[in-house]
Amino acid sequence: MKLLKLYQWIAGKMTDFLSQFQNNESFYQQARAFWNKLEGVSVIMLIIFVVIGIALAFSYYKPYNNRPGRHYAPKHWVVFLSLTFLVTFILTLGFEYIAVTPHLEGALWLETRIALGNGIYASALYFLISVLWCNVLPTNAYRLFKF
Repeated sequence: MKLLKLYQWIAGKMTDFLSQFQNNESFYQQARAFWNKLEGVSVIMLIIFVVIGIALAFSYYKPYNNRPGRHYAPKHWVVFLSLTFLVTFILTLGFEYIAVTPHLEGALWLETRIALGNGIYASALYFLISVLWCNVLPTNAYRLFKF
């Protein structure tokens, strides 16, 4: 699947990435292969942000807030949101670095931007789940987004 288009707003287009290698045919072909490999693993990057976004939202609203002690302050929600971003960013960047070779000049910056985008998507998913959970499902958590 060609899901790398989800990250164009932060990573740019394939032509933007390949333009820096136009003067060297060998590097150009390697860069093209690199982009195609990224395209091939884009489904796994999507799975990473969906799983982490859902898992950390569930962890916050169920096990964490059902433990004894006061966890109802908005700062706890923000900590879990930040954790969602960081875990997604680190796992995505690590996955990309291991799964996609060769490592060309400029490739790590591209992978970092995609990982940032993935972290933002996971954070947005966490936020959406929070809004839904606060309005529909029972929770002990602070209902920050109750309408």
